[in-house]
Amino acid sequence: MCNQYNVKTNLSNLATELDAQIAFQFECSDEVFPGAVSPVLAVNRDGQSELRPMKFGFGSIRTTGPPLNNARVESIEKWTWKKSFQRYRCVVPMDAFREPCYWGPEAGKELTFSDKKGSSLLAAAIFSFAKSGDGQSVCCMSLVMRPAVPYVMAHGHHRSPFFLRRDALETWMDRQPRSIEQVRGVLRHAAHQPDLGHRVARQMAESWTKRKAAKLDQRDKQIAAVEASGPLGLD
Repeated sequence: MCNQYNVKTNLSNLATELDAQIAFQFECSDEVFPGAVSPVLAVNRDGQSELRPMKFGFGSIRTTGPPLNNARVESIEKWTWKKSFQRYRCVVPMDAFREPCYWGPEAGKELTFSDKKGSSLLAAAIFSFAKSGDGQSVCCMSLVMRPAVPYVMAHGHHRSPFFLRRDALETWMDRQPRSIEQVRGVLRHAAHQPDLGHRVARQMAESWTKRKAAKLDQRDKQIAAVEASGPLGLD
């Protein structure tokens, strides 16, 4: 699961980089956790790409349960996600993402993964709508997650965001409704495996060792599942 990522907070620079408009000025933090507001790239009704604020995680603004911030690509047909995959697709730009790692040379640490050349990582996402306390409609997004890219898997985590090629963003975000099989086809075509590096963000508390066996089991099941569903989780 990806529960934390970093993003540029200079919206003008980010909009220029992505060749997008800014829907309206808004404030966001450069460290994004579930429930926080983040700049997200989407296509508006005029067919133009724009950056707009979205809450990280599906769920009503008024409920107290945890937001659903990771949509497994293998669960594309589940009712929670299906409509959004078919109709409401977007892209989350990020500079880096953080994961706790349970095996490999950095076991017991949280690592921050980023592109070695410093390029933005462009993650596939979907969005929906929720009601705020005053009855206003709010956009909420969830990252699309896949079996971990090899670099992340080797460094201790079994899942990673589903990154997209820059030249495939418009195809992914197109507002035209699609069947689930069409969505899968677009993801297969648009998938990108960035050249990642990492740095240590922090040492996890000693209690991480109690979770290690379960995490290794998840890793082994994920590796076995890849043999059936392919490296993207789509087959």
